[in-house]
Parts: sequence; structure tokens; C-alpha cells
Amino acid sequence: MIRYAAVALVAVLVALVVLSLLPSAERPGVRETILLTSATVRLFPAADPDAVWRFAAPEVEYDPASRETTLLSIRDGERRVGDAVDFTLAAERLVIGRDDDLRSARLEVHLVEDDLDVEMEASGDRLVRVDQEAGTFEVPRMRIFGSDFGESRYEDMRIGFDFTEFEAGGPDTIGYSEFELDDRDRSDGGTP
Repeated sequence: MIRYAAVALVAVLVALVVLSLLPSAERPGVRETILLTSATVRLFPAADPDAVWRFAAPEVEYDPASRETTLLSIRDGERRVGDAVDFTLAAERLVIGRDDDLRSARLEVHLVEDDLDVEMEASGDRLVRVDQEAGTFEVPRMRIFGSDFGESRYEDMRIGFDFTEFEAGGPDTIGYSEFELDDRDRSDGGTP
């Protein structure tokens, strides 16, 4: 009986050695990014607790190593404070950084209350940046236009989220505005 047990033990040990020498199947590697499709992303910036940013994007990538989220082909984005949407936005590619700041080569913003469109563009390697802590857009090139507004273009802008405070310029900065005026009859009979 002991003899059979010894033979069985040796057979098991030989089988284990043979199995350990066989090539092992490769394990799938850890994915570096997480990909979501048809996603709605909500951002609650710590520096701006009253605001909620919402983005609908057909493709969203999250990189756990850098803690950055990249949204592609945003057509339906907005910033909401309380119950009011102050502006909507669209972008081909928008990155949300670990500090909640946003970066993009181009943002198309619509100011809801003023019914104005704002195109924000990068210049060289300087991207459009949304600084949540300061509550500002940092924009290398900007164009504001609307049906009753005309058109204005500026460079090197820093604009508050409410679009009432802004800084533009620096040496050799270009800025111009073009206004369209309607012909209106004056009540005193004179020409406008």
C-alpha cells in the first residue's frame, strides 16, 4: 500500500514539474485609459461650488494615471448656476484636468442671456483655458458676434464667467469692434 502511495506521489510531482515548464498563456495587460461612449459628464468644481458643468459627448476617455478626462465632439455642454444656464458650449476636444480646469484648442460658447456667440481659439501651443479657481476664461484669440451686436475680435483675453469683467492685451495686441446701427426715426424729427 505504501508503495502505491509513493508511486502516486512521484507521478503527481512529475506532472506538476511538466506543467510548470509549459509556456504560460499571456495575461491581458492593464488598460491605461477607460473609454466611455454616449456619455453625459457632470463637473462640480470645488473652486466654484454653485456651478455645475454638464457635457454630452459621444466619446469620453479617462486616464487614471494623470486623472484627466478627455471629451470628444461635445455638441451639448453648459454651465449652470442654480436653475439658470448662463452659457452653452461646444468643442471638438476638451480636457478636464485633475484641478477641474478645462483646456481646448477651440471652444464655441453661446451667452444665453445676451444672445451672443463667442469663438475662443488657441494660438500656437497656448490653449484656451478655463480657470475654475479664478472663474475666468484665458483666451489667446477671441471673436464675439451677434445679430444686434456686430463683431469684436481680441487677443490675449482673460474674461470672467459672467462676461462683464475682462482684460485684453499686452504689447502689440490687436483688437477691433464693428457695430451695425439701425436707421431709426428720431422723435424730434431729426435724422439719426
